[in-house]
Parts: sequence; C-alpha cells; structure tokens
Amino acid sequence: MSAEHAHAHQSHGAGHISPIGLYVTIFLSLMVLTAATVGAAYLDLGQFNFLVAMIIAVFKASLVVWFFMHVKYQSSLTKLTLATGIFFLAILLGMMLIDYTSKGFTPMPPPTGPDSVIGAPPVEH
Repeated sequence: MSAEHAHAHQSHGAGHISPIGLYVTIFLSLMVLTAATVGAAYLDLGQFNFLVAMIIAVFKASLVVWFFMHVKYQSSLTKLTLATGIFFLAILLGMMLIDYTSKGFTPMPPPTGPDSVIGAPPVEH
C-alpha cells in the first residue's frame, strides 16, 4: 500500500475532532441548565412556567445538536436540512396549538362522592 493510498484511506470518513475541553464545557453547561430547569419547576411563575421550561429545553437541545452531533462542522446543506425540519415542526406545533385553543373545552364535573370514579355510572345504595 503506497503512502498516498494509506493517507487517503485514513482520512476517508474522518470527521471533525473537537477538543475534550469543549465537551466538558458543554456537559457542564447542560448540567447547569438541568439544574435551572429543576429550580424553575419550584418557582411559581404562573403562566410562564411552561415557557421558561421550554426555553431552557430548546437551549439544551441546541447545544446537543450543534456540538455533540457535530452539526456546527457540517456542510451548509446539512444545516439547511436541519433548519427546514425545525421550521416544519414549528408549523405543525403551531397548527396543533391553534386547533387546541380554538375548541371550547368544558371541565368534567367533580365526583359526587368519595367512592365515585369519574366516568363510571352512579352506584345505587
């Protein structure tokens, strides 16, 4: 095997190699964000609890995709494919939320006694 062929064979399929310090930094960032998620769950933010949790989750997912899945070092086509998937996911979630909020939901009536089960026929005594 010639030296050129060996070099070409070794470089074939080799991706970007990130320094270990970067992985440690991202891991520690994910741990801090996880602690922030747990801390936010104990805070009474009213209607903003879900929003804060989702913002932290999106940031954590972005770190994982960008660095651990090496999207940062991929071609523009890969980044465009990822962005397109996220765009259509946002459209589908938006349509689902529009449908969910447009329906007039009525709460179920409370149980009538200590032994009652919601949805079960009433028991005659």
